[in-house]
Amino acid sequence: MSTADAVPTVGEIFSGFLRLGLTSFGGALPLARRTFVEQHRWLNAAEFTDLLGLCQFLPGGNVINLSVAIGMRFRGWRGALAG
Repeated sequence: MSTADAVPTVGEIFSGFLRLGLTSFGGALPLARRTFVEQHRWLNAAEFTDLLGLCQFLPGGNVINLSVAIGMRFRGWRGALAG
């Protein structure tokens, strides 16, 4: 199961990915990993890698898919929408 320190709220998911989208252009993946694994500790490194593998398999942008997957994991459809 998850070794996350705290489960993020819908608002934290929204603001986290909004900040990521506003501050990165092109290569957002390393910044996303640092933000959500090292700073916020929503996921551990293995969980992030597993979700990223799924997101790379799905059509669309990796970080966009990752935002939906992280939101869905913690807060269901509301979190997915916020992501």
